Amino acid sequence: MLKRRNAKKITAFLLIWLALAPAAAARVIGIEDGAGSGFLFSHRGNCFLILPGHVHGNYRRGIRVGTQAGGAIGSADIVYQAPGEADISLALVKGGVTRDCGPAWADLPRSLSGALEIGRIAIIERARQRSAEGRRVVLHSIDFRQVRLVPAEGEKPDLFGGTSGATVFLDSTPIAMVLEAEAADAVWATRMDEIVNLLARFMGEVPPVQSCGEGVLSAACAESRAPVEGDPFEVLAWSVHPVEGASDPSAMVAGDAPYVAPLVPGEPIVLELALTGTDRLSRVRIVSEPSDDASVPKDIEVVTDISEGAVRRPNPMPRRDMSPQGVYDNRVGERFAKTVTIRISSSWGGGSPVRIDSIVIE
Repeated sequence: MLKRRNAKKITAFLLIWLALAPAAAARVIGIEDGAGSGFLFSHRGNCFLILPGHVHGNYRRGIRVGTQAGGAIGSADIVYQAPGEADISLALVKGGVTRDCGPAWADLPRSLSGALEIGRIAIIERARQRSAEGRRVVLHSIDFRQVRLVPAEGEKPDLFGGTSGATVFLDSTPIAMVLEAEAADAVWATRMDEIVNLLARFMGEVPPVQSCGEGVLSAACAESRAPVEGDPFEVLAWSVHPVEGASDPSAMVAGDAPYVAPLVPGEPIVLELALTGTDRLSRVRIVSEPSDDASVPKDIEVVTDISEGAVRRPNPMPRRDMSPQGVYDNRVGERFAKTVTIRISSSWGGGSPVRIDSIVIE
């Protein structure tokens, strides 16, 4: 049942279905048996889901997702909830459904000023019995945060259970997400530019606050032991000392303890590794175990090099983010390499210090 003002929040599992919006890339999610909805988007190798907080309730991990009946399935874990009374959550999606994960984060609207006009016809996309359906609605009233929607002429007044979290489209643009029901013939939807702004800091668009940690220190080199998994390598250098009590990167790759280091805006953490048992690679994996006192890295750049001398021949791997759950897995066609440089320039949520538990090269 759709959340009403001051009503008890709903708890439910989710199913994802393909939206009927004009843009083929637009994807919407819905709760089992049509109890609610949400919106899928992709960003730098990860698949995310925007949904109302009251839709998932106390459930945060292993939320079942899947396309309309007989389609791909997967699962979603809540990774962020917007502060205050926003009722907006963000989930990371895994499984077969990620093969078609909707529009890119960069394509979502940052400002809808001028695009929203009272009286315009829009489409609400929602799930009904494991399928997608659309309803034409009229933009009845608009403010800086939300829009009020009523059924268009000829449409049934059935904006009740199952509409919570549905996405509203103008042409191919997602403009709002339904959160509240005033009645079966009127709903309130939070504007998509407001939702994007609520999630922007977590997604890394807002520069993180200057860290009060130790700051960036000069590079330090140390003798390294072989890693405990994958092809052997040694750590040649790192740009930032670990925080007090943490291990340096050479001890981390040997499996002793995580490397935890302060991250200062504009000054990435740089690790330089040298392959010692092979001259080629096809995969780099990095793991960060989420913890209360350290953040998960976000923007990670990996560059391989076939040279070891002063003349460098850098060969960047495809740029992608670590997932908010702390997994970075970058696969390429086999390439020759003698050194690997890893640069960490941001964290999920903008926090510092960041943590690395393991690096595996294959």
